[in-house]
Amino acid sequence: MKLARFARPGRMDGPPRSRPFSRTAASLGVAAGCYAVAMSVFGTTTSLFLADAVHAGPGLIGLYFTGCAVAAVVINLVTGWLSDRVTDRRAALAATALAGVAGALAFTAVRDYAVVFATGAVLLSLNDAYISQLFAYVKEFAESTGREVTPFSSGVRSVFSAGWVVGPPAGLFLLAHKGFGLLYTSVACLLLLTALLGRWLLPAVPAPVADDDAGDRGERRRPGMRRALAGVPRRTWLLLGAVTAVNVADQMYLIAIALYVTKDLHLSAALVGVMAGVCAAFEIPLMIVVGRVADRIGKLRVVAAAVVLAVVFFCLLPVAGSAPVLIALQLPNAMWTAVVTSIPMVVVQQEVPGGTGSVSALYSTTFPVAQLLAGAATGVVAAQAGYRDVFWICAGLCALAAVLLLCRRAVRGAHGGRTSAPTAALRYVPSTDGIESRTEEDGRDLT
Repeated sequence: MKLARFARPGRMDGPPRSRPFSRTAASLGVAAGCYAVAMSVFGTTTSLFLADAVHAGPGLIGLYFTGCAVAAVVINLVTGWLSDRVTDRRAALAATALAGVAGALAFTAVRDYAVVFATGAVLLSLNDAYISQLFAYVKEFAESTGREVTPFSSGVRSVFSAGWVVGPPAGLFLLAHKGFGLLYTSVACLLLLTALLGRWLLPAVPAPVADDDAGDRGERRRPGMRRALAGVPRRTWLLLGAVTAVNVADQMYLIAIALYVTKDLHLSAALVGVMAGVCAAFEIPLMIVVGRVADRIGKLRVVAAAVVLAVVFFCLLPVAGSAPVLIALQLPNAMWTAVVTSIPMVVVQQEVPGGTGSVSALYSTTFPVAQLLAGAATGVVAAQAGYRDVFWICAGLCALAAVLLLCRRAVRGAHGGRTSAPTAALRYVPSTDGIESRTEEDGRDLT
């Protein structure tokens, strides 16, 4: 029964499955789009909410993002561990989205800093775990229907970019004309729709079951996250470090850009929405193209090129003092973002053993860790020097990420591109997404 239930997805690719796949893909797209719009509104208005509605200074704004990041790391890991032990991942999708509904509704009325801090640390941090659960579901669904993970995952990720086309301009328009109350009520409605879609319009996808030998049973008794951490290769830690460094830069940018545009350059807050929308509009086709060509070119080559481009972007940003230049810079911003937000996650899912939820949560913790560091760094730099200097720090962090990727290449070379001992003698080893990687015969792999 187990073999029949979890047979290789290639056997299930006939025409009768195309229609269910299309319906599920559409439901995934709508759910991801609603969540992306909601998160884009939070991402572009939270610092303004803290400054204008809660009347928090730069130090308290930084403390908010730092505290929420600490909570999000713990919550994300625990959520990933639990999600691999429930029979239906859709329950985790619904629960994390509903936490966001409660958090957004709290923001409509609460103006006390301590309560806002607690709301962000608990409810919105739990809501942040939705994205790791979504992409764990995407991976399992793609494998169960015989689709390659990289292009399918990039396609779903492109929907997030589409959300950023709509969310920031609409959110900042609502903010300018109706205030924070209606703004966050709208966000709550979007997240409620996300929860309903995730729970009732997506099909249940069973997780593969390992062989029932004693050794495997012993492994399955170990805690999911402990098992994942124990199996993370050194080169994967270097990749996670590089992703974290770039995410710190990205989070510092998101925290500082609205305040830089409005307070340093004295331009309209609506410009921030236009910039985010233009960037996201460029990201959509770029992300789809990257998902299709990354396996042929080499995932890590594409990531390294994107990190170098990020260094260039952040070096140009402090000298851009007008609206047209800031908007034009969204093209390189979209190019590096399209790669870094989609490809490294697939690499980590391929390289790290363990449950899909735990591995996706491990990767997703790079974001709250980055938020933690970014909140502290942005608050200190902005208070001492100004928001313009924040972007020079971002450029330095992306340069550090490039160095870590070079170190990863050296670690891989030192090990001759080997995989685990039982498979090292083979010329090709199937990976988790059906893409084959070379092993010791030619001393390198395709990632």
